[in-house]
Amino acid sequence: MTLPERWFRTRPDSSVLDRPRLLARSLIDAAALDDRIGRYERLLGARADLRMPIPDFGGLELAAVGGLLLIASERPFTPMQRRTAYSLIVPSLAGALRLVRANGGIVLEPREAIVPGARARVRFADGAIAELVEHRPRPGERPRPPGGPAPRPTGVRLMARLVTPSAAFERSVALYEAMLGTPAEARTRHPSPIASDLAVVGELLIIGSDGLAAEGAPDAAFALLAEPGAAAFDPGEHGRAERRLETGALAEIWTDPARGTRRPASPHPNLRAT
Repeated sequence: MTLPERWFRTRPDSSVLDRPRLLARSLIDAAALDDRIGRYERLLGARADLRMPIPDFGGLELAAVGGLLLIASERPFTPMQRRTAYSLIVPSLAGALRLVRANGGIVLEPREAIVPGARARVRFADGAIAELVEHRPRPGERPRPPGGPAPRPTGVRLMARLVTPSAAFERSVALYEAMLGTPAEARTRHPSPIASDLAVVGELLIIGSDGLAAEGAPDAAFALLAEPGAAAFDPGEHGRAERRLETGALAEIWTDPARGTRRPASPHPNLRAT
């Protein structure tokens, strides 16, 4: 299959990854994809690193910018697509599925071949649904970055977000340290009156908050972690705010916990090998 020039992958083979890459998801109309790519590139100061078709599922087209996967379609999205919280690009799909089962999760949709490589859908032990994708190069495909100059750094990171009651916070951190194969990058007790604990695990922000958990399903599509002084992204005196972006998405903005007190990165006792 010859891919049009606009489709590319900077890393067509995910087996080179040292751990899964977790992405927040944004479901959009196909006509909006070019616009959304440009806006998120400017927001995050990063270039898109993949744009690929998924014709197996009704003509989807995907693009990844930083920690966000844009999923574009000309058709209505299915209830399962809307319920899926995360997408993970994994080094090995077989290894990832073993890890899911070993940590109390289940496979909802078994492995199947798709244009990027192979995929499966799972439910983690905490109930979150995730799509796992293994990327493999197509015949003759080589890594290809997008052209053009890199955007200016903005001091903003985009993260998927997980809100959990305070009593379940440590359990959630341990689960995602295991599922993402990495210890928490940063952990902090946050001054916001509605959030007591934050942890960054890979590309996931885990928020331990009885107040936010009691609100039910969050309106915010993802979290933005801002360095102190990041232009136009001041989370306020409590280090947390919500803002409607020019893309239409509602984002939750936090002071980046990695810029505060850091704990040494060490293997977690619940971290399980593939």
